[in-house]
Amino acid sequence: MTVHEIAMVGCGGVSAMHFDGYLAHPERVRIVAACDPLQERREWAQRTYGVEQVFSSLEEMIDGSDWTVAVLCTPTNVRQDMVRTLAAAGKHILVEKPLADSFVEADQIVGACSKAGVQLAVNQNFRDHYGFDIARALIADGRIGEVYGVTHHNFMFRQDRGWRTQVERHAMSVMGVHWFDGFRYMLGREATWVWCRTSSSPEVECTGETDAFTQLLFDHIPVSYVQSFSSRLQRTDTVVLGQLGAVRFGYDSVSLNGKDGSSHWENPYAGRGKPESTYLSLNRLLDALDDGGQPANSGEDNLRTIALLDAAYESARAGEPVTLTGGLLS
Repeated sequence: MTVHEIAMVGCGGVSAMHFDGYLAHPERVRIVAACDPLQERREWAQRTYGVEQVFSSLEEMIDGSDWTVAVLCTPTNVRQDMVRTLAAAGKHILVEKPLADSFVEADQIVGACSKAGVQLAVNQNFRDHYGFDIARALIADGRIGEVYGVTHHNFMFRQDRGWRTQVERHAMSVMGVHWFDGFRYMLGREATWVWCRTSSSPEVECTGETDAFTQLLFDHIPVSYVQSFSSRLQRTDTVVLGQLGAVRFGYDSVSLNGKDGSSHWENPYAGRGKPESTYLSLNRLLDALDDGGQPANSGEDNLRTIALLDAAYESARAGEPVTLTGGLLS
């Protein structure tokens, strides 16, 4: 098994999940460098995770250390420039989600990596961290027959701090990007129609939306998704209704209910398994580098997740449904 040397770009809060996941797999990953403009975050990476080489800028890290894969954990507003710099240096990239703040930017990022001949993957770790992967397998095996429809609720009270509170896209950009990608992955289909309404509660300090009500069609399969960052009711669950039964799941477990009774599976990547789900995202990229293929979580694939996010925001802005073709805006 090849051990890949990687560098962390950005040592903010989300990077801890990456550090924890990668350090558990020394047989596959070696973190050789990290960069962050804040000295306190560089010192944190050294002190907490034993990163030997730290730098104050990406350019310094490219010039001053030797590695092949970058994990990009920066805010989205600086991501495109950093991807271009990394791609020009011949570095392969795993980027945090959302890939970009709009489809146009995401398409430019994917194009820059393609032109430079480097691989790009996106950390859509909720494919494993949430129950989507288990549900996908049950659906693909025909355990509930034809899928009739999906309902999904994600209710919480969430007060973010820092840059997330200043951007126009909030609740769906933070969490909807997980769910939209999960619906695509679980159903093995692309969205064809989106209707969305958003609102912003005064209970939450932010510029963007706190709540969203979204209806989608994946070909003939309807999906109803409600997102709330202002709810005092805490609830996250997904139900897939089918011809022969129903699958219900959340983070921790998945249940299948049919005429012969019920079955139950625990999700090993929930809770404390979240860093491991992040490692799986990276390892899909590493496997592609070893085998010469494309990772299932490639930037090219992720364009359809970002297109779906764009479609929901456009529907909310225009007050009417938005259609997609092949998962992309028509």
